Amino acid sequence: MSRKAVVVGAVLLALVAIGWAFSRETVPKSVWAKAERGDLVLTVEVNGVLAAVNSTPVGPPQVPDVFDFKIAMMAPEGKDVKAGTLVLGFDTSELERTLLEKRAESESAAKRIEKKEKDAEMARKNDELRLAEATSRRRKVALELEVPEELVKDQQLREWRLNLEDATREIEFLNTKLAASRHADDVMLAALRGQKAAADSRVTEIEASIEAMSVKAGRAGTVVYATSWRDEKKKVGDSAWRGERILEIPDLSAMKGEGEVDESDAGKIRAGQKVRFRLEAHPDVEFVGKIASIWSTVSRQSWRSQVKVVKLVVEFDETDPRKMRPGMRFRGVIETGRIENALLVPADAVFPTDAGPVAFRESAVGYSRRLLTLGARNESSVEVTSGLDADDRVARRDLDAGHVSGNLNVAERTSKRLLVHVRVGQDTGANHLAVRASDLPRVGVAIPTRVRTSYRGRDNEAISGGFDLDAHHIGAGFDGSSRRGVRICP
Repeated sequence: MSRKAVVVGAVLLALVAIGWAFSRETVPKSVWAKAERGDLVLTVEVNGVLAAVNSTPVGPPQVPDVFDFKIAMMAPEGKDVKAGTLVLGFDTSELERTLLEKRAESESAAKRIEKKEKDAEMARKNDELRLAEATSRRRKVALELEVPEELVKDQQLREWRLNLEDATREIEFLNTKLAASRHADDVMLAALRGQKAAADSRVTEIEASIEAMSVKAGRAGTVVYATSWRDEKKKVGDSAWRGERILEIPDLSAMKGEGEVDESDAGKIRAGQKVRFRLEAHPDVEFVGKIASIWSTVSRQSWRSQVKVVKLVVEFDETDPRKMRPGMRFRGVIETGRIENALLVPADAVFPTDAGPVAFRESAVGYSRRLLTLGARNESSVEVTSGLDADDRVARRDLDAGHVSGNLNVAERTSKRLLVHVRVGQDTGANHLAVRASDLPRVGVAIPTRVRTSYRGRDNEAISGGFDLDAHHIGAGFDGSSRRGVRICP
């Protein structure tokens, strides 16, 4: 081998080494991840709200003849109360008006009874006096008739007999009248006393109803406002109907999850499956539970949404009363299966292309693009059935993508959708736009670590689009010259 060939070989080797070193320096170590063998846990997304296992509902009292209630007072939500504490009050103005009417009715009946008793007594005494007079007359006539007939003229005798007959008839009439008057007075007084008793009973009933309109806590606990089927909470001034649940006083020592999964995932879940979830109020803490029961019917997610879901109940392994409160929202996953000894790579290390999914594998001279065959996946990992080997290192970003600088703002955010706006600051001619989670403002939920879309930008061109937070592959259009697929890597 000539000396010249050795020198050329050394120069080429040096150039390769320099290129390798340069390429490794341009890709930070934090970008690389290792393909490893492990168990792939298959999951289904679940979300919902917390509820107490044991809770005392508070609502309108069972008041006779009252069906529409107006809320006049509510204890502040979140307030700790003791048993017997006033927590809910209703307007009593209508009951108080009726109470005044019934009291007046009772007083009127009492006066009428008193007057009737006096009038009956006076009439009875008059009739008794007339009866005594008639009895006296008959006795006198009877004595006169005891005189021998031969000593009395016939005309006088006939007059005495007529007087006796008149007195006897008057006595019979007065006795009948006294009996009838006594019966009529008894009937009238009984009716008046019945009216007074009914009025008095109604007064007592209304007084008890007015007292019942101030509802007290039946147990010690924390006040929680109940939500209606329209996801609304009652407030002072609202109307309520009998039997409606307005407040709850839950037992915070035992909580459960009232969750829901998409209709398409209903066939994958069953009772007893493990559930891992995080509260939106405490996203840094993971809780564990299992499915206790599953509804047998499919229902709408809410009255506002046409999305069909299957509802379920999650039983928690343990309850943390310091962090868990009824009504808190949670998001998590249900473990529906497991693939053992699968070759796994992070989900954000796989990139869609026209030829199929690819990964950027680290090599001695930088990296190489590897076409992959994929298997199952979950929210964080993807199974690779061909294209990579165990311990291969792959990039977690698109190394072929150009860099576009700009500002990104969250325009709208719902439970499943994030609408963002990007304004491009320079024209790089890049055909990919990468947006990292670090570029997104805090929105209160876990968000994708990367959002990519095909894009060829112009200076100061604004693009915007909607991203479904629970999707892996979606299609979306963007304002700009390029309208291609969008992919979100959880």
